[in-house]
Amino acid sequence: MKIWKILSPKVLTEEERPDNITTDTQAKVKVTRVLLTDEELRSFNGSAKLKYPVIPGRFAVGIVGETGTGCVSVEKNTRVYIHDVTPCGKCAQCAAGDTDSCADIQVAGTNRNGYLRDFVVAEESELSPLPASVSDEEALFIGVVSVCENVIGRLGVTKGMHVAVIGAGETGNILSQLLIYHQAVPILIDADDEKLAVAAQCGIYYTLKADGSLAENINRITGGRSVSGSVYCSFCGLSPDLPFEITAPGGTVVYAGFTFPEITAQLKTALDKRLTLTAVTNDYSNNAAAINLLVNKAVNFAPFRLQKRPVADLAQIFASETQKMEKGIRVNYSILNMI
Repeated sequence: MKIWKILSPKVLTEEERPDNITTDTQAKVKVTRVLLTDEELRSFNGSAKLKYPVIPGRFAVGIVGETGTGCVSVEKNTRVYIHDVTPCGKCAQCAAGDTDSCADIQVAGTNRNGYLRDFVVAEESELSPLPASVSDEEALFIGVVSVCENVIGRLGVTKGMHVAVIGAGETGNILSQLLIYHQAVPILIDADDEKLAVAAQCGIYYTLKADGSLAENINRITGGRSVSGSVYCSFCGLSPDLPFEITAPGGTVVYAGFTFPEITAQLKTALDKRLTLTAVTNDYSNNAAAINLLVNKAVNFAPFRLQKRPVADLAQIFASETQKMEKGIRVNYSILNMI
């Protein structure tokens, strides 16, 4: 089995390693697609501050090639989403059966090996069978949709609620589309005209440039009430103080992302407004709900125009995309073809 491993910052290797089923409840999956995000690039260039070596690749889909005798929900040739986040199974909460409160969540490509490899052996519970109506490209975003649903729950979204989403990258775009699905009114904010244009193509009506007219434009949309909640998307490049300024007194601010950079925010405005501050980074309880949302076409991915790339070019891709990111250029998600 071939694996792609980051030995240390900017050092990528290919290795051969056997990986076989060892229990009755495991399945062996041929990885077919991996979503390449900025998280993998940060792992490659060292800014993620991981413990190396690590196999990157958080989001992946594949086809089951072999199953243990105890598997009941997947069989050979089942197309599956391989869970990006799993409970550790060892902490006090997991031992008590409360895996939703796991104190040491295992994240593929971060504190456990990711999916940039030919095959993955996983517990059946870590695999979600995919309906025929959900494409591989859509399925790669199940983890992102799951996190966005967690954010919506934290906000306590109600019909007609105005929510500012700060950052029009993939996460902010998908979150805004899901807010519309839940009958809320997202206001998507960014400094990047191109990303705002993509959002508009996805059906997001209110897209605002982060400039001197932002507060005035928000007041116009909300009828002078400001927004009831704000979501600040990690690595969006905008001020982390911005949600405090645009959220109405007593509102909720969620910082959302898979990881966060070192940021400093001035809390006085948030305290004066009695804002509730919280964060969402990972979620594995909403995978089934995320798949159902994809079945119902709650998210339009077509305007993303995801580039498909062969895994044979991985070293070149890492080098070129990391160079862009280090120059401050936002890097779009792309899909690695593992076949």
